[in-house]
Amino acid sequence: MSSKQAILFINGEVNLAFCERYITQQHQTLPLYCADGAYHKIATSKPLIEKLVAIIGDGDSATSLTTDIKRKYILKEDQNFTDFEKALSYLYDQGFKEVLIFGAGGGELDHTLSNIFILLRYKSLLTLKLIDEYSYSFLLNPSTSIENVKGKMISIIPLMQLDNITLTGCKYPLNDAQLAFDGQLGARNHAVKNKVEIQYKNGNGLIIISHEPYHNFDEKTHLPS
Repeated sequence: MSSKQAILFINGEVNLAFCERYITQQHQTLPLYCADGAYHKIATSKPLIEKLVAIIGDGDSATSLTTDIKRKYILKEDQNFTDFEKALSYLYDQGFKEVLIFGAGGGELDHTLSNIFILLRYKSLLTLKLIDEYSYSFLLNPSTSIENVKGKMISIIPLMQLDNITLTGCKYPLNDAQLAFDGQLGARNHAVKNKVEIQYKNGNGLIIISHEPYHNFDEKTHLPS
């Protein structure tokens, strides 16, 4: 059985300096994989390339790879699935339980939206976390608890609806509310306690948590919890 966690790069925007620093400081021991096309995002980074285990995809980028890198290529040609899906399927088959994903946003909007909805397809199989230079995000479970977030920006985006949601620990709490893509959103809130708790009955939602404190957070008005 493989290690439970892996890093995956896909072909969106990547701040290479941030990724190097974040992975080196927090996830140095984890294996790293790329979906087809994403290899070129990290090709100039020695610390990331040294961690690279495999590239997964349909071969679009394979012709431009060096011989050494080609040996790491896992060819999956099924055009009914994106390279992101192929990579997640491969990692699941390898026994991974949690995947930290870089490069999910930016670029063409349809890619970004597709990547978010792909998370829903794999929700029952893998714990997936999207990471960029501003924040990290993941799909909510009906009961979710997050710690050490005091002062951080918290946004909850319904996909497409969240019923009977209760949110505590934030500046703007919710009590048995409904969030919907065409109605009330839970964006641009922020934590006023170290622990934020969310419960809901039905639906799906993405929570986005900033790395840095919310710029309007006033520590003096909120005693330590």
